[in-house]
Amino acid sequence: MTRGRRYGPPRPAADGSARPRSSPHEYALRLLTARSYTVRDLRRKLVQREYPAEEVAATIERLERSGLLDDVSYAERFARGKLVNEHASRRRVAQLLVRKGIAADLVADAIARVVDAEEVDAAASIEKVARKKAQTLTGLDPRVARQRLFAFLARRGYDLEDIKRTVALLA
Repeated sequence: MTRGRRYGPPRPAADGSARPRSSPHEYALRLLTARSYTVRDLRRKLVQREYPAEEVAATIERLERSGLLDDVSYAERFARGKLVNEHASRRRVAQLLVRKGIAADLVADAIARVVDAEEVDAAASIEKVARKKAQTLTGLDPRVARQRLFAFLARRGYDLEDIKRTVALLA
């Protein structure tokens, strides 16, 4: 069962009267106080709540105009977190953002701005991730350890040349 979801008709208020349903704008504001959303994700949440399509569109437009809903700033914050804190590859961050419904051109611009602003060093990032993974591969045959490290880095979206260089460095 999904946590937090109510099934059946809404429960009456404590005084016995029916609870008024919140507007899509109020519901969206409640969601946005907890975390950031992309336009697509917030639209999906509102549609799941069965608000009329025209009210959903008006709510999204109103939130975009007010600056509370902005895919560009969302993409930058997301990319900064993944690139700087988690040392993710640019390709992987781009895949995740596109999957969240952000346009590919906005994604590329956001990643470029973060890389420039934070001076992200791709070689240092992949090396840090590889060293951490290599610690878990001790005790294995060196050839097997190299293969597993290579596959691990490839699954995370690093470039082939960077992977080859890093695996050779750590071997």
